[in-house]
Amino acid sequence: MTVTYWHMQIHPDDKSFADANVHSILEHKKIIGLGNWEAGKNTIGSFRNEMKVNDIVAIKNGAQLIALVQVVGGWYEVEDEDRDLGWIKNRRPIRVLDWELDGRTLPQPRGTLEKCVNEVETTKIIREWHQRVVKSFSKRKLDIVV
Repeated sequence: MTVTYWHMQIHPDDKSFADANVHSILEHKKIIGLGNWEAGKNTIGSFRNEMKVNDIVAIKNGAQLIALVQVVGGWYEVEDEDRDLGWIKNRRPIRVLDWELDGRTLPQPRGTLEKCVNEVETTKIIREWHQRVVKSFSKRKLDIVV
């Protein structure tokens, strides 16, 4: 199976939102997502149309890694009035594969959502993290694909 890797940030306009809320969103809501903003049309299009089930996404806040997640369902749009989550209009269901607890960072952290298309250091870090997760899942006899 060919795996596509991505890295993304989840915050409206304030990175302090991610520090305070992203761990809880991933763990309890089991979603990743983006808002709707005019300058983000290409990013939103990639999230909606290029990202696929079983893709692997490194969630980050700036350069700081937070979690490695797997996309488990298709894109959907919501009109949520929730004060904290209402801005996340474009969503995908995920499962958390692993949490970054050692403070690792990405050397090329730019962008809200980036597909890993070149063999740069960021891609290598995400792939190696995923390979460690696959090995762990295999030892525990857990399915790595959905």
